[in-house]
Amino acid sequence: MQVKINNVEIDVDADSTIEDAINASNAPYVPGSAIALIKGRQELEGHVNKYKITTTQGSIIIELDDNAGKLADFWKANYEKFIDTSIRWTSSKEAAIGSIVSDLEPSNNEYLYDKWDVIVSLSAFSNESTHIIFSKDKHEAIYGVPDENKGILAKVVGGKRTIKKLKNTDKVVNIEMVLERKTVTNSTQVSDLSTKLEQGNELYTYMEVTANDDAPMSFEHFLKIISDGTFHVDYEAETFIQNDALKGLEKDTELPAKRNRGCVTLRNQGHGVGRVYIYRESRILVPTHNEIGYVTQGMELLDIAQKGDKITTITQPAKISTIGLTQKDAGEYLGDRSIKHTRDGLTDDDAVIVAQDPQYTVDVAKQNKIKTLGVPKGDFVEIELYEDESPSSVWYFRKITGLLDGDIGHLQVNMAIKEMQLVMFKAVRREAKGLIPEKLPDGKVNAWDICVSNTACKQVGNIGIRFTDNSDFGPTGESFDGTNVIGRIVGGFDNMKNFKDGDTVYVKER
Repeated sequence: MQVKINNVEIDVDADSTIEDAINASNAPYVPGSAIALIKGRQELEGHVNKYKITTTQGSIIIELDDNAGKLADFWKANYEKFIDTSIRWTSSKEAAIGSIVSDLEPSNNEYLYDKWDVIVSLSAFSNESTHIIFSKDKHEAIYGVPDENKGILAKVVGGKRTIKKLKNTDKVVNIEMVLERKTVTNSTQVSDLSTKLEQGNELYTYMEVTANDDAPMSFEHFLKIISDGTFHVDYEAETFIQNDALKGLEKDTELPAKRNRGCVTLRNQGHGVGRVYIYRESRILVPTHNEIGYVTQGMELLDIAQKGDKITTITQPAKISTIGLTQKDAGEYLGDRSIKHTRDGLTDDDAVIVAQDPQYTVDVAKQNKIKTLGVPKGDFVEIELYEDESPSSVWYFRKITGLLDGDIGHLQVNMAIKEMQLVMFKAVRREAKGLIPEKLPDGKVNAWDICVSNTACKQVGNIGIRFTDNSDFGPTGESFDGTNVIGRIVGGFDNMKNFKDGDTVYVKER
């Protein structure tokens, strides 16, 4: 039997499941992500009530009248026949497109029509001259309409200026359905992988976001929040879904977002700065949102997603980053992508890259070249952070080191005291406010614990690491009630012991 998966038709065996179709098509999908299943295109179209009529003067949006009944059925079955028809006549009261042949029966009744009514007209009381009339003003007329709902098919809800500009020399270029969120949600369900498919079913397993080339920084922000291959829905409303993973991370203003349906935006200031939004319905342009890009595949998933869901997400372009690779590995990585590579800093094969130029994926894709800055492996330590147990302190640490939106972080050693076998790093006071007690030491601070002083002490935000266990004080010199344990060193122990005052320590999460 035939099904569609991500808009591609495939043949699958009878009784195949969603999982079978994903495997057969090799469709992008991260286990546990939301899946949209549309039982059939006919069912989807049955829920459509808006159409875009494109003319040589511009577009017109109509919304079917709730009482249109058989007229709505007529339209859904025949609207494509009006493509390539002409603007048959215009006046101060009306404009008409057509005509086509229908099986409708005319009446000779006169009716009062309101401004922007859309009327099915049988000119000369003949179904061989079936037109669609746009009412420009309130008026009475005999249009030979079918004896249902005064012949009123729909209302004009967009493109009213276009109707006023229409002339007899214009024509209809195209007519298409307008798929809104309610259209999809009424015919779609989130399904598990064991659901059996039927002939004509449509599956959507991933969302694709194409970058706005004028907002490289904002797009990189988006790449960070989908680093596990999914967009996590932390909140959903009728008009958008949002992700809060980097809420609180300030970003500069780039291109203001128009916020059309499918637009992906980054809040650049005000309450919720750092949040990412994807719009289900269009909203006005605002300077407080940067336009990251647009959903170019998988709108169906955007429409059915609920709070707590995650959506498999790919991007165009895909992330291009050499950070954390060795110079040798970076050369191979970039060579596979036909990107020119220049080494800078320490250029040895085993030097580790801590910066690249251009910094952002979008700019790399444009320029097709990268210069990579290498440093000795001895400058690195690997860490594990306790995000669930010390969320505020881990956020603080990631933010001041650059790990929040980067693959490598760095800190400058404030004091390296070899006699006491500890290293300390200075607080960033502006960011350290509100570091409440979280995961406190249980009787001792273990060797290699990463600790941050909390608001129970004066020097809030200081960071320290001991090389040996200690049952008296935390590595920042504070009592245990003023010490939050936020993680531990898991690699580069000897490197850590060798650091001196003023040295830069590069950190990466394992």
